[in-house]
Amino acid sequence: MKKRLLPFLLALCLALSVPASALGSEDFRQGQLSGLAAAGDGALLVTDVYNKVVWRIEGDKVTRYAGVIGAAALSGEPTGAYHDDTADRAYFLEPWDIAPFLDGFAVSDASANVVRYIANGRVYTLAGTGKAGRQDGSDKRASFDRPTGLAAGSDGSLYVADTNNGAIRCISKKGAVTTVVTGLTSPTGLCWHDGALYVAETGRSRICRVVNGRATPFAGVSAEAEEAGEYYGGYADAAALSAKFDHPQGLAAGADGTIYVADTGNSAVRAIRDGRVYTIARGAGTSLMPASPRGLLAQGDTLYAADVFAGSVLTRSVATRVFTDVAAGAWYESAVYAAVRQGIAGGTGAAEFEPDSAMDRAMFVTMLSNAHKLSDGTAIIDGEAAFSDVPENEWYAAPVRWAADGGVTTGENGLFAPKRSVSRQEMVTFLYRYAKAQGLNVAVSSDGLAAFSDASAVAPWAADAMRWAVARGIVSGMGDGRLQPGGAATRAQALTILLNFMKSCSL
Repeated sequence: MKKRLLPFLLALCLALSVPASALGSEDFRQGQLSGLAAAGDGALLVTDVYNKVVWRIEGDKVTRYAGVIGAAALSGEPTGAYHDDTADRAYFLEPWDIAPFLDGFAVSDASANVVRYIANGRVYTLAGTGKAGRQDGSDKRASFDRPTGLAAGSDGSLYVADTNNGAIRCISKKGAVTTVVTGLTSPTGLCWHDGALYVAETGRSRICRVVNGRATPFAGVSAEAEEAGEYYGGYADAAALSAKFDHPQGLAAGADGTIYVADTGNSAVRAIRDGRVYTIARGAGTSLMPASPRGLLAQGDTLYAADVFAGSVLTRSVATRVFTDVAAGAWYESAVYAAVRQGIAGGTGAAEFEPDSAMDRAMFVTMLSNAHKLSDGTAIIDGEAAFSDVPENEWYAAPVRWAADGGVTTGENGLFAPKRSVSRQEMVTFLYRYAKAQGLNVAVSSDGLAAFSDASAVAPWAADAMRWAVARGIVSGMGDGRLQPGGAATRAQALTILLNFMKSCSL
């Protein structure tokens, strides 16, 4: 048995495989997988833009669900056609995406400029004339110009990314085609969640949210290129509207409201939740997968990704890790899970977080370095600085060197004291120095320290940092009118302050 599914990263699980004896498996191995849909019986349906067919994957068995693999052209690629017929005799030109619709499945045939429909063992034309255009109306009169992404709405309608028209179209259950949104730049991937349509605006490297026919930016920021109408993408995890993508092509919505993004140009799968973007997996460094993700499908605790370049369906568990010592409703619950999802902090055991344990200096500097890596995916966390009490190969050594080289910490008499509990004013000072080093605005217009009964306990070396943190809402005291600047911070307090800092600076 030859394995076909490759892992995203070490955390990914190998869930599907394809035996050499499976029907169409040789062609499947050479394919370019694009769109994904759940077949409803535990199987997956996957479009293949190279072989120009739709595959069905069930366990370790792959079969051709619809389409004919045509004769090879001079390039070796199978030829396609636009031909409706029984599922085993129909032809596609470029089956880009697939989504459930009515009693079957809609398939966007991008190069044919039509949306096809598979039901009752046949392939039909759902909408489109076969010629590029942008005409609303009945299914037989409507026209598209390279339809790609598909999404089923909660009312039974089908949404279509009309890519070359820069529009989102809607096909009603009765077959009428209307235009929902115009003015987008090369929209592709779509998903629907809780009354809103999410759009991968590929040409502008961002994600938009459409409600009541109005599209607004949801995540991602890009810069205009030299050529009019062109935009540069990038790679950065950050607050949603400050994050950067590179020509994303696929979207999926989790049951909890997480929006997953196939960030195709970055060879990455990203997630948008709690107003932030973070990376789930990236084909960089020693990992080759994902290479060119496109179609996504969230099913329970599993995320599936179709990778065009690798010709593989990749899987990743997205189950939320549960800590037995983080009580439901605790003031720090959301902060703990947000920090863990973003890779800023981790647990201390298989199911423990120890929120009330003291945060030491090594742990906090490591958390800060993780946050920096989120905002700059190319950053190297290491440096040249050395402290005699920081062994070179300790887990925290590289973050400490990075912090010292960046001016976040200077140590004391050649020592860093990694295991010493970090005080609240030390934490704030680390953040203040980091903000200054990154060129962030640290100016404050008011001094809020006087509002706290123990303001005089703030050390002179920490005064500017504490004024800044109070003014920005990064720290708000202990709830009893005290700052407790010299008090040891708990793990829950430390990550809450760090997340407050990231939010205040739009990191």
